[in-house]
Amino acid sequence: MEKVISASVANQLFWLGRYAERGYIMMHLMRRAYDEVIDVPVGVSPYSDFLEKLGGYVANNMETSYQMMAQIYDPGTVSSLYNIIERMMDNAIVLRPFIYSESFSYIEMCRDFLRKKSEVKEMNITELQPITDWLLAFWGSVRERVSTNAYALLEVGRLVEHIDMNIRFEYKHHRIDETWDRLKKYMVQEPELFDRVQAGRFEMYAATQEVYLENIEEHKFEMTAAINGLVKI
Repeated sequence: MEKVISASVANQLFWLGRYAERGYIMMHLMRRAYDEVIDVPVGVSPYSDFLEKLGGYVANNMETSYQMMAQIYDPGTVSSLYNIIERMMDNAIVLRPFIYSESFSYIEMCRDFLRKKSEVKEMNITELQPITDWLLAFWGSVRERVSTNAYALLEVGRLVEHIDMNIRFEYKHHRIDETWDRLKKYMVQEPELFDRVQAGRFEMYAATQEVYLENIEEHKFEMTAAINGLVKI
């Protein structure tokens, strides 16, 4: 029997989906930035560029892998991995009756593991691979165990975040289109969750791919604004 999902629980499921996807993608992007920091000449700062695309404030150039890793653990940086995992845990604690103990445990392991690595100031990002593995396990668990309605809200959050991050980091347009097509299936199933005006705004800019590279910043602004205003919970 499906549990009754209140508006506040729906919001928390949506944001848990977003944070889980953000953490997963950030691990991938951070590994890439970490490699670039090691390889590029002194004075070039790929991690500063990484933070700027996330919307994070960059007080100083991140020119070394040590500076980059310090940012991962910084609770004062909104876009840090530490904060993302903590927000995941905050939502998961409230949602435990809906996601069950197995799924909850993967998030708890991510949180506890990252806290320990933060305490010892682990500076090798490859040592954080278990976080990626546990996030993948979390998604496998909720797919199998969580009710249809609750899973749909988690998945909507995941897809919205995936599109947002793909836009920010200028992934190929076809990858955004593929995820948008998956999200539109939920728009048909649960139309009351979505803002049709924002959906139309997103599709208008997504359709103008031929001018995307000529006006990339305008497109990124309009598309991220539309995707982040799409869901009405």
